[in-house]
Amino acid sequence: MPTHSFSKKIDTLTKFEFLNLGLMLLLLHLALHQQDENNFLVSSLLLAHFGFFLLWQPVINTAESISIKTLLIALIVNSLLYFFLNDWFIGLWIIFLIGLTSGSALVSGIQRSLYALAAVILFLQLSLTLTPKLFNLEVLDENIEQVVFYAIIIACSVIIFWPYKKYRTVKTDYLHGLIISFGLFSFYITSILISYTANIHYLQSLLITALSIGSGFVFLSIIWLPRHGISGIGQLWEQHILNIGNPFETWVKQTSLLDQNKKITADLFLKNSIEHLLTLSWVSGVNWSDEKKHTLYGQETKYSTTFTSNNINVQIYSHIPMGAALKIHAQLLMHLMNYFYTSKLREITLMNQTHLKAVYETGSKLTHDMKNILQSLHTLTSVVQTTDDPQKSHQLMKKQLPLLSQRLQNTLDKLQTKTDTGCSFSLIQTWWKELQSRYHGRDILFEGEIYQNTLIDIDVFDTVLENFLENARSKRRSNPDISIIASIYAENERIVIQVCDTGEPVPTSKKNEMFKQILPSNDGYGIGLYQSAQLAEKNGFKLNLLNNESGNICFQLSNSDL
Repeated sequence: MPTHSFSKKIDTLTKFEFLNLGLMLLLLHLALHQQDENNFLVSSLLLAHFGFFLLWQPVINTAESISIKTLLIALIVNSLLYFFLNDWFIGLWIIFLIGLTSGSALVSGIQRSLYALAAVILFLQLSLTLTPKLFNLEVLDENIEQVVFYAIIIACSVIIFWPYKKYRTVKTDYLHGLIISFGLFSFYITSILISYTANIHYLQSLLITALSIGSGFVFLSIIWLPRHGISGIGQLWEQHILNIGNPFETWVKQTSLLDQNKKITADLFLKNSIEHLLTLSWVSGVNWSDEKKHTLYGQETKYSTTFTSNNINVQIYSHIPMGAALKIHAQLLMHLMNYFYTSKLREITLMNQTHLKAVYETGSKLTHDMKNILQSLHTLTSVVQTTDDPQKSHQLMKKQLPLLSQRLQNTLDKLQTKTDTGCSFSLIQTWWKELQSRYHGRDILFEGEIYQNTLIDIDVFDTVLENFLENARSKRRSNPDISIIASIYAENERIVIQVCDTGEPVPTSKKNEMFKQILPSNDGYGIGLYQSAQLAEKNGFKLNLLNNESGNICFQLSNSDL
């Protein structure tokens, strides 16, 4: 319980980010201005400084637990370094702190300004306080030194007491901090060397170094951008980066072109894409294995990385050890190749399914046509068996059998030519009379007006109208009193045919989809309306459900441009 309470207090203290940062800088500043003979006070201040550094540090997450043993080891190592290096260790430590504070550039607003102020404080401590002690230099007059001393204390107090929310938001760019640390170290050493070799005052050498480096950056910024038709260094650098990526981009382009080739098989695509991959300078071999095959392309080496996805295992070999970046690069290559390969397999599967779907739809439609012919034949047989007038039966048989024979022949012709569209044409008035004759005696009212006797594809109209009429007649199984009306209107190449009944409406879940996809059905094959809609659309017509109310259900076949 006490341990938990102690950890909770430590966690609370770490949240005061700028308080810990300001106290850390203030204690270091006071330690640097103590006399050399007062070692106990200096050590105490540095120890307290190190404690506040641990509370502020951005390296280890505050949620992580650190053992006391680890802290003791860190403290002992720092103490030994300070004992052997003395102020030189303090100099290296300040450069390290400048890297951490300046590396906190990922924060924004006032926080960034406070971290910039902390970096300035550390730079002044290094250049104006520690350097004279290390090299026995007289840098500032006593009065100016006192002003700088109190100015740094005020700056530390600003960081400590700044009225800002005290929540931990330390975010450090370690690469940025490392570059600044090395740059500051080089700047610091260069200033000292210039001061000694040129025998000039340290502040002068510091100013000369700063002006030289600043001039170098100004010159670099001038030549970075292209001017007066001359390519800048920025363009040369971008070309260098592009040259690094070009082999990868070329491989991706070649692989995508292979994927677009519809005639190439998945295995041939895989072989060609891996052969292109082997042209990259760092790739020596590729081992591809799945559930069916195991193939090695190129040569095996002791350096490799593995990619696994969807029961596919790919191992890519290189001539040199792969770093983290190169492994990510290789994983991306394998992911792309696997994506293209699986898409090729799906494309082939889809083609097979499309072919099977076409065969199924053709067979289903022909089966539906045969079903309608059998129903017509069954109705004709029933009429013959129930009539008492042989002469009338003979006339009916003589009239209907040739029509049924022709329809059966047309269906067989479709099967032999493997097509689902007919090519038999007839005048619409003749077709309408034949339709009435086929449904004679089935209690269906036919009405309408035909003002223009145009040619129509009778297979299309037979398929659609028989589907409408048979769906309406199937409702009479549960309600024999249902009335069915078929009407036609034809004038100036405008054709409108409607089939209405007084039965139950189409379910709401089906009325928006029955012309677009195959739906399950308890009557028939559940494909009739879908096939009728597709067939009508191919021939310039469309199907609509005009009314869908109880007692008034109307289907319509009409020209698509209406």
